[in-house]
Amino acid sequence: MKEIGTLVSNGARAFLSQEYKYLGVFVLVFALIIFFAVDYKSDSTGSDWKVYTTIAFLLGAITSVVSGYIGMMIATYANTRTAYNCTKSLSLGFQVAYRSGCVMGFSLVSLGLLVLIIMINVF
Repeated sequence: MKEIGTLVSNGARAFLSQEYKYLGVFVLVFALIIFFAVDYKSDSTGSDWKVYTTIAFLLGAITSVVSGYIGMMIATYANTRTAYNCTKSLSLGFQVAYRSGCVMGFSLVSLGLLVLIIMINVF
């Protein structure tokens, strides 16, 4: 079970590595499109909205990448533990799966909210 879990985890990392290469190009292209497409209108405070919009898009993309990585790692580790505990009892396996899903959900939502709060305070 450990060997299969390690292989799944390594496969997940390889998948994310390839996905993030394509995602990086996509994010950079669309960040440039956003930067040049947003109409520059400075309000009374002198804010440059095209810069804020581009930064918000980039921070959202980075947060998504980090969340995807965290979620994939939690899921692959939890799957091995769940499979092992299901050999003991289905109830124990369900508890491990449920708790790991809670950890993943709360950590990803917390990360998104943290980045949003920081961005609101900085902007």
